[in-house]
Amino acid sequence: MRFQTIKFLVVGLLNTIVGYTVYFMCLRFFNFNYIISLIFAHILGVIHSYTWNSKWTFKTGRYTFKNLLKFLGVYVISFFINLIVLYILVNYLRIAPLYSQLFALFITTLISFVGHKYWSFKISKLHNWSEEHVKSE
Repeated sequence: MRFQTIKFLVVGLLNTIVGYTVYFMCLRFFNFNYIISLIFAHILGVIHSYTWNSKWTFKTGRYTFKNLLKFLGVYVISFFINLIVLYILVNYLRIAPLYSQLFALFITTLISFVGHKYWSFKISKLHNWSEEHVKSE
């Protein structure tokens, strides 16, 4: 589990770099609104995260429709929490969108890890037992 947590953090760091770079580019180079920029960054982040987490961090070894729906569910929740935090920081606390998103990333990273670890990429005890049983024969 400890190594898995480290892998998740590495993927999360890379995902944060990818997502924040897209967010930054959308704001600065394309002059998009911060909410539109968040949508683009989130979509690319979801694709990046699903690919790396399913194949490397949690090693599901397979893409299933059920896992994809669970994964997207975690990211939908994460997205809306990110949107709410970003909106409050920008519109009520008057913090610049670039800095506000950095703060929101801390919250969404925690939500994402817990959701993926215990729901979208959770492998059942029966699955673990069957894999261990097959390997021991």
